[in-house]
Amino acid sequence: MRIATSTIYNLNTQNLDMLTYQQNQLQQQLSTGRKILTPADDPVGSARLLNVTQSQDLTTQYNTNAQSADSALQLQGSNISSIITAIQNIQSLAIEAGNASQTGSDKQAINAQLLGNYQQLLGLANATDGSGQYLFSGYKGSVKPFTETSFGNVTYNGDQGQRQVQISGSRALPTSLAGSQIFQQIKNGNGTFNDTAAATNTGTGLIGAGTVLDKSQWNSTTNDQNFNIVFQTQPNTTDPSAPPTVTYDIVDNLQTLPNGTANPNYNKSLLDGYDYTTSGARTGAYPRAYNDGGDIQLSQQPGDPATPLIANWNFGASINMTGTPKAGDSFNVAASTNQDVFTTIKNFSNALTNYATDTSGTAQAAFQNQLNSVISALGNTLNTAVTVNANIGAWQKESTQQQSTNSNLNLAYSSTIADLNGLDYAQTISDFTQNQTTLEAARQTYSKVAGLSLFQYIS
Repeated sequence: MRIATSTIYNLNTQNLDMLTYQQNQLQQQLSTGRKILTPADDPVGSARLLNVTQSQDLTTQYNTNAQSADSALQLQGSNISSIITAIQNIQSLAIEAGNASQTGSDKQAINAQLLGNYQQLLGLANATDGSGQYLFSGYKGSVKPFTETSFGNVTYNGDQGQRQVQISGSRALPTSLAGSQIFQQIKNGNGTFNDTAAATNTGTGLIGAGTVLDKSQWNSTTNDQNFNIVFQTQPNTTDPSAPPTVTYDIVDNLQTLPNGTANPNYNKSLLDGYDYTTSGARTGAYPRAYNDGGDIQLSQQPGDPATPLIANWNFGASINMTGTPKAGDSFNVAASTNQDVFTTIKNFSNALTNYATDTSGTAQAAFQNQLNSVISALGNTLNTAVTVNANIGAWQKESTQQQSTNSNLNLAYSSTIADLNGLDYAQTISDFTQNQTTLEAARQTYSKVAGLSLFQYIS
């Protein structure tokens, strides 16, 4: 069979091209350390390699985010710790102010310290992260969260969101907080209800923060959650030289129901249903006897009148009272509402600056009742800040754990990438040497074949 010269040339050229390509391929593998240089080298392996590499890149970014979250959380935690310290300092001032030996001048000195703590707290509420972003403005990082219109009157300008960074495919951590949740959304009183003394009281009655005995009963539909405890005094008929007999009534004080209609129980006695609106003021003793230092139970008690406003009523709460109220004195008990810390400080300052002394003890009782409300509100503020601080600590722990998980994932990804694309240097060098030898032989063969011609054999 005859073989054309062009066929010989083509076969040798193709062989040289293939060997040269293989040599270049092996050389690139050795220089890059990678087995797969293009998807054509291993389509299936290349697709898998792309997925694993993308997963590793994403996990690396998650770790970078987690480190950023750590820095933000540390700054938040530091500021919250300072806020806690400031609140504790104000609590100490409140306790100091309640000391009966404190004079008016002493209280003014306490007020001067209080104003300094107020400014410190306002500054902490407007803290930034060092790059101009506010820590406590929610999503609105560039907006100053709190502005003061006057002493104690502070407006929140942020929102209720949290700036977040993703630290894994399913978890994001906050790098900012909503300041309203820390400084404004704080329940007064004991957190369930708040009791206050009327400004017109003339006795020495002191009311405590109250105790919730059963939250479900307090939240029952029959509880209007707004009452007045009103007092009456009468001379002791048995012993005229003895202190007067003190009695009290508990009167519904909710005028309008949540649905907007008039409350039929408004201004009626819970103890016996007496209607103060239609019948006017009572004469004589009120339905219950008052005991100095005893608890006022917000429920039907043995010895109460047989015809209460609500049969077998029980609102699941009690309030301790001390001192001696006078006729006409009253104390309001209502569901707790939000009271921002700046208002609490203003109330404290007002109590200090308006303090006056008298021989009857009425002024001291009024001051102490105001102070008790302040102390309760400060306690709730502190609890809120401590809870936020605990959340920050939990987030920091979560970030640390996620960084460890991400690092372990990256190690696993690196191992998979090495298996998919790692180069066996010994084998590749051997292949490179063998291919180089074959290529040299092919070149020499091609050179000799290319030089062949029939004209060499014609004489």
